[in-house]
Amino acid sequence: MCTHTFHSEESKSAFDAAAQNVTGGQMFAMMKNDHAELMGHWRGDNEFFYCHWYADDEDAIIDTLDSLGFGDLMMTLPNEMKMFFDTNSDLKKTYFEYLNAQPEAV
Repeated sequence: MCTHTFHSEESKSAFDAAAQNVTGGQMFAMMKNDHAELMGHWRGDNEFFYCHWYADDEDAIIDTLDSLGFGDLMMTLPNEMKMFFDTNSDLKKTYFEYLNAQPEAV
């Protein structure tokens, strides 16, 4: 998962102007290569927005964004997520089972 924020209001406006006619399909296609692939995107009216990536590593995400000029417009903080579950997951598993870890002895 990545957390993003624009460098400035001008950067946000430049991004919005460039993206105004880009379809969701086009966005996912241009952010896919041999090392990184955008899987989901969340953006509201707040300062931060979020993207779900499948990537070799953090650098692959940054390199993909930089190759499109987005590094000049936004800051990106990639974080590897070791666990994901939602309402469609096996909800009988414990938190630690999702992490494939054993709880620490208390």
